[in-house]
Amino acid sequence: MRLKKLGVKGSWKLPKYFHITLEFLGESPPESVPVISQILRIAISHKKILKLNIDKLGAFPSFNRPHTIWAGVGGDVDKLDEIWSKIYAELGKNGFNLQKASFKPHIALLSRPKSIELDLTSFKPERTGNFTIYEITLFESKTENGKRTYPILYQARLKR
Repeated sequence: MRLKKLGVKGSWKLPKYFHITLEFLGESPPESVPVISQILRIAISHKKILKLNIDKLGAFPSFNRPHTIWAGVGGDVDKLDEIWSKIYAELGKNGFNLQKASFKPHIALLSRPKSIELDLTSFKPERTGNFTIYEITLFESKTENGKRTYPILYQARLKR
């Protein structure tokens, strides 16, 4: 992580937990897991693996007041958006409370950054960070011993 080496401090995400959130459902009862799992199965049926890459750096809500620093995603984003659209529509039909913001695929890198002295608006990743998505995962977000963990509840595999 070049940003880390440049002295950017905050709550860094562990690489093993890097993910692209398709939809955040918040508190959901355990009996919703089979319904969500079926929606994921349907949404990716006949969909092939995705080739993505890291193409930019961004911040929520902005670089002037960053709460989260993230890596933007390029590559097969149109195919990822198709999967998201299907999942979003099916979750809505099944009564889930959905986010109103548009889908912006990204990977959160850092939360609550501390006094950043760098101009991140022009920061470009050194490498494009190519990677392949093989499955869509439903996981729970929990806090254990003050750290965020993501136990897997279900995985739907994409076609090769």
